[in-house]
Amino acid sequence: MRCSCHECDTYMVHSEGLALGCVCPNCGYRCKACLGTDSVISRDSLKNIQFNPVIMDDIMSSFDEPEEDEYYD
Repeated sequence: MRCSCHECDTYMVHSEGLALGCVCPNCGYRCKACLGTDSVISRDSLKNIQFNPVIMDDIMSSFDEPEEDEYYD
């Protein structure tokens, strides 16, 4: 997964070395969000997400939003 910098919105690249994660070539911001570090979820917790109304409302509302088409402005 590739993501944009949270600070300057530049495309980030994976960083090689002891510190895993991504680094912004523009401002140097470092991030580990796309790696999922420290975010392990158990199988039972994953199954029970469907019963959490807040999460399900958020997921289902994304289907109601029109898709943005950058080619037709």
